Amino acid sequence: MEKNNELQNKVKTKKENSSVQAVGRALSLLQIVAESTNPISIGELTEKSNMNRTTVWRLIGTLENYGFVERDPITKGYQLGIAATRLAVQATNQYGSLIRRARNSMEKLRDATQETVLLSVPKHYGTLTIEQLDPVHSVRLVDYVNSYLPLHCTSNGKLLLSMLPLEELNIVLKGPLEKVTPYTMTNHDELMKEIEMVRRRGVATAVGELDENENGISAPIFDQQNNLIAFISVCGPSFRFTKEKMLALTDQIIETAQEIGKNIDH
Repeated sequence: MEKNNELQNKVKTKKENSSVQAVGRALSLLQIVAESTNPISIGELTEKSNMNRTTVWRLIGTLENYGFVERDPITKGYQLGIAATRLAVQATNQYGSLIRRARNSMEKLRDATQETVLLSVPKHYGTLTIEQLDPVHSVRLVDYVNSYLPLHCTSNGKLLLSMLPLEELNIVLKGPLEKVTPYTMTNHDELMKEIEMVRRRGVATAVGELDENENGISAPIFDQQNNLIAFISVCGPSFRFTKEKMLALTDQIIETAQEIGKNIDH
């Protein structure tokens, strides 16, 4: 009897692990489709996902059945479907009040710096960009709205890390951390020194760590009860928005964050 129960538990665990793996793979494909500027073919999906063609066909078919992707009738490639669009709209609507209260301050900061200004909110093990205002420059950032960004290689992510209790911080940084670019910090001691500097400055920077051609600086937004609500960031191409220019904005971006924080409670 005990052997039968043990065998059943093993079969059940195996099925559960298989289901979790399938979900992870499907989400990976959905992310690749979302990041593609044009409808993407099965061949490209297979190459970028490192999955076999049969698995890609099966998973993309499931995503299509649920409306998360759709097939372009001309190119036969896949693009985001109506279900994914609805999720994006719902995510934006959820933060509509925050975006409205921050927008005037964001516009002033964008016009003063002539660089992209981002508004993001903290999430589990990452941040979500909810608004982006771009300057008139032809060379500027990609659209990060509705993008989840990692903690260790972004300026707003480092801010969030700096606010974690030491025990939780060590768990998050236990790794392995992805080396997104040649400049991404993945060494535990190096990151801890960086996070300590963030605590002292009150702002965080990322120098080519998420995209080696982009730099960014962020400040936290607190409400009047000192609860962390969001992050304000200024980002731009590394050839134009240098580390020196970023650090020169320290006082200005902190003042903007404080201004938005006051508007939240009014």
